[in-house]
Amino acid sequence: MAKDLIFKECKKGELELLTRISRETFAVAFEDQNNPDDFKTYLDTAFSPETLARELQRPGSRFYFVYRDTVLVAYIKLNTGNAQTDLLEDSGMELERIYVLKEFQGLGIGAEILSRVKKMAIAEDKQYLWLGVWEENRDAIRFYEKQGFVKSGMHPYYIGNDKQMDWVMKADLSNIKFR
Repeated sequence: MAKDLIFKECKKGELELLTRISRETFAVAFEDQNNPDDFKTYLDTAFSPETLARELQRPGSRFYFVYRDTVLVAYIKLNTGNAQTDLLEDSGMELERIYVLKEFQGLGIGAEILSRVKKMAIAEDKQYLWLGVWEENRDAIRFYEKQGFVKSGMHPYYIGNDKQMDWVMKADLSNIKFR
């Protein structure tokens, strides 16, 4: 059941675990859809311990490990203020990364994570939650649409030298009621 998820903010001493889960989940999701050289360059840069350590220390950025009981099932990265990769509005929060480990997909974990992140954003007086999703990732786009996100724009995203396009998707938080 997805309701028993535990969010634990990632600390500096957990950099090795953050690096491992970041690389693993991104590779599972996208490696076979990209040029191997571009993908390796991106993976070695974006998910290096040095890059992740800088991101951990950046004001406005937070990583969370998501556990079911004591088992790590996912991780997320949230950005506010100037840490956001695009919109940079104080009224928004960016969900830059949401990755559920492959063996835990299809169990409602992603939907529960999004519900909790929306609650976090509302608690911080944000009016919307936004994310970027690769335009070719149709399953993810459908999932986000079911969770109340709508396309509001596009921005480029580079995997090595390969310029790809992400949809910018927003979820309006002003009318959300939680049970």
